Amino acid sequence: MKLRRSLVSAALVAAVVSPAVVFSAAPAFAAPVAATRTGSENGSIAELEKAAADADKAYQAAKAHQADLTAKFNAYTFPAALRAKLEQAKAELAKATATRQALDTAAGEASAAYGRAKEEDREKALEKMLKAFDEANTSHVAEDRAKAAVEAANRAMDDDRIAELLKVVAAQDATEAASVAKAAADKALADARAAAEKPVEKPVEKPVEKPVEQPVEKPAEQPTTVTPASDTTKASSTTTKASNSATTAATTAQAATTGSTTELAETGSDPATGYLALGSGLALSLGAAALYVSRRKPAGRSAS
Repeated sequence: MKLRRSLVSAALVAAVVSPAVVFSAAPAFAAPVAATRTGSENGSIAELEKAAADADKAYQAAKAHQADLTAKFNAYTFPAALRAKLEQAKAELAKATATRQALDTAAGEASAAYGRAKEEDREKALEKMLKAFDEANTSHVAEDRAKAAVEAANRAMDDDRIAELLKVVAAQDATEAASVAKAAADKALADARAAAEKPVEKPVEKPVEKPVEQPVEKPAEQPTTVTPASDTTKASSTTTKASNSATTAATTAQAATTGSTTELAETGSDPATGYLALGSGLALSLGAAALYVSRRKPAGRSAS
């Protein structure tokens, strides 16, 4: 049959063509090959080695500077100028204190003398007492200034010591920063070397997927309907239908004999349907002829 021959041919063509298509497309499923390393990476590693060496030198220099400043701070002595200024301020304070004490004593004595003075001596005693009080007050101011000078000298010496200490702290911070930079440079160099020594990964090929063949659906066979001649009054109509069926069967038989492309299989019928239709048509034709003859005989007899 033409349909079955066509399906078999299509299946053969698919079986031949599909593997070629799949194998030709197989490289597209392969994983990308890892890039090969070039000499540029060696250059970058050399640069990283130089950066790591520079970071180590900076770290060592920072450590040495910190150690030097720490040693100087531990052996710190106040500068001679600050010490001389402090000593001078202390001497002035001692002198002002002595003056203030003497004037306080004189003011007390003048006050007592004013209390003991006679009426005619009271005016002079009052003037002397007031003057003693003024001098005592001035000495108090001088003493306060001397104390402030001593405090300023002490503060200057403390500031100088704190400045030296801040230098040590800054050196410590610089050493820590250099240590962090050195660690980062060493890590970058180690990572680059590890990447350079890592073996090249081989491509992983994915399995080739086989084409899924879909089942061929067979055409459904439709049963042939034969209409029996049940009514004698419709003999002529039945005879006409039988003639048509016989013509169809003859055409089918001729097509099968001459190799025509028009076959019953294309419409979904079985190959034996034509023969069945031919036989049925012949049987119906014979039955109709027999019925016609049987009905004509009585009519002939009655006429005679």
